[in-house]
Amino acid sequence: MLRSVDITAVSGQFSVLCGENGSGKTTLLKIMTGLVRPDQCQIDLNGKELSWKQARSHLIKHTLYLHQTPYMFSGSVHHNLMLSSNQGDNSATQKHRIQEVLESAELDQLKDKSAKTLSGGQQQRVALARASVNGSSFLFLDEPTASMDTESVKRTLGFLHQLKQGGTAILACTHNPETFEALLDRLLVLENHTLYEQ
Repeated sequence: MLRSVDITAVSGQFSVLCGENGSGKTTLLKIMTGLVRPDQCQIDLNGKELSWKQARSHLIKHTLYLHQTPYMFSGSVHHNLMLSSNQGDNSATQKHRIQEVLESAELDQLKDKSAKTLSGGQQQRVALARASVNGSSFLFLDEPTASMDTESVKRTLGFLHQLKQGGTAILACTHNPETFEALLDRLLVLENHTLYEQ
């Protein structure tokens, strides 16, 4: 159960959330992305107070929760990004945006490979690239660098830096906050059902 949890997501801010197993970190991330309904909450969106029902559709549309083993759609990496792109964009704009993200995420050489056959680190970058193409304003990551080798961590951190610079608010749940030291703006700790900032 979560109590006394007051948390704010700010554009371009990178926050890290730590806590023991079972402390409620994943539950908090799912509440903030509209996937789990809290028993009681107060939501303030750009200065306007909303009920859970009012806020949930906004959360679903503008936030994205990524599990440490993200789901990959069948087909190529490029196809995965196509499925996440804004269908309102014209084809030229869409094509340019996807190519731009493939290069930023260092996935260009893998764009024709089946997404489901990639390594864990590569799949995590595909998931982050989909979030970028999707235009999500708030990104919530559950152990985003778990089980990655050093090179995969480096590439993932590089892409997260670009997302941060682009104005995406990012909250990463991890047992290893030192991994994100270069990106860190806020360190949050969930302990005894309460959230603290260090």
